[in-house]
Amino acid sequence: MDRRTLFKITSALPVAAAAMIPSMRQALATGILPPTGNEPEGEVVNVGFLAALSGPDAGWGRPGLTGNKIFIDEINSQGGLLVGGRRHKIGMYAYDDQGLGDKALNGAKAMVEQKDVRFISAIGGMPARATHPYLTEKKVIYGSLIATDIHPNRPYLIAGGDVTPRIDMMRPFYHKMTNPGLSRWAVCSQDDTIGRACQAWEVGSAKADGWDVVYDQHYPIDTIDFAPTVADILETNPDVVSLNLSYPDFVTAIIEQLSKQGFTGEISANYLETDSILENVSESYLEGAVDSFPLFDDPWWGEPSFQASFLDEWMRRFGPGAPDDLKRPITGIDWDHVILLRVWAYGVQLASSFDPDLVIKALREEPDIPTILGPGVMTGKDMWGIDNMLSPPIPINEVRSGTKRLQAQLRFDNWFEPRKEIIINEVRQKGQMWDQQV
Repeated sequence: MDRRTLFKITSALPVAAAAMIPSMRQALATGILPPTGNEPEGEVVNVGFLAALSGPDAGWGRPGLTGNKIFIDEINSQGGLLVGGRRHKIGMYAYDDQGLGDKALNGAKAMVEQKDVRFISAIGGMPARATHPYLTEKKVIYGSLIATDIHPNRPYLIAGGDVTPRIDMMRPFYHKMTNPGLSRWAVCSQDDTIGRACQAWEVGSAKADGWDVVYDQHYPIDTIDFAPTVADILETNPDVVSLNLSYPDFVTAIIEQLSKQGFTGEISANYLETDSILENVSESYLEGAVDSFPLFDDPWWGEPSFQASFLDEWMRRFGPGAPDDLKRPITGIDWDHVILLRVWAYGVQLASSFDPDLVIKALREEPDIPTILGPGVMTGKDMWGIDNMLSPPIPINEVRSGTKRLQAQLRFDNWFEPRKEIIINEVRQKGQMWDQQV
């Protein structure tokens, strides 16, 4: 089955920004309702960035500051968000929680009590668990990267801009459709909250799509030498080795070992930081590897497009020789956190209020929420017990000559419906359903 047929099976319409109807395209491009020039100025509204800026999972956090800064500066340059008849500029405060629950709670309290933040960008996982009782009491919307954090007792936690774990659920489907002769699936990730949860959804999905799951283990989060882990994986003779939601540094180390130990099958992961990986393996070895974080210089998006404009602005501000040169290339995380920040901004304008209950209600009622990955909806009750998951199209990349390139954008909801019973049964057996969590 060719990729164009695969795309047609799962998506009935194109999802690049250029394909939007004009009103949606305008909201997607600017994030704010167009100014008329006579709105009064309201109070500055603060948002927070509460994530690992250091430590092993900083790769999921620190780069996201850039996308949020770009969007906030864009809003402020045009007068601010139009809410309640007034223009509100946005301020942002960052706090390094190092991926630790106690630090995240301290940061949440500091942001809410000292800065009166109305929205928090976060990675999620253990920090989401640690902060949710407090943020629920204070009614502050927390935008997690990880949909597995969604729970009915966290009514102000939304997720889904980052397509985890839906990409991990759909990668087995993609590999099977593009290479139906494959049958043996191996998967590993770190032994922590997000690794256990996301891997459970991937394993259930692999089984629902007919894979023989030959390896399904977690390595300790303090692992440094991945040679024994990879040796154990290869003992099972897999066709595909999936790294699920392994942190970027772990992915690099594992793929290096897969190369050294002679694995010749397909590599699949939630996120591949190709520049780092290619410092350790050859370009030819990484050819065809699959992930879900597209580059914004990809011809798939076309030009003009939101993605091309974002890349241009990022390079102008943070690229080589720029005023805030970060001495690194742009990554998928640079735009990942800003997805939900933009959706929150869209929601407060729909609701004409910063009241979190009204914002979430307005988003749930919206049939097409503009996102930087394409139109989405708020859903998720079957998976998480509450419709707090943003569901945009799922991007699928393959590495081509050392560069990730989009191959398809897939509609998750139609794919999930006929498979959900098998998938949820597996997740429940692993104790990872929402009603099995504290």
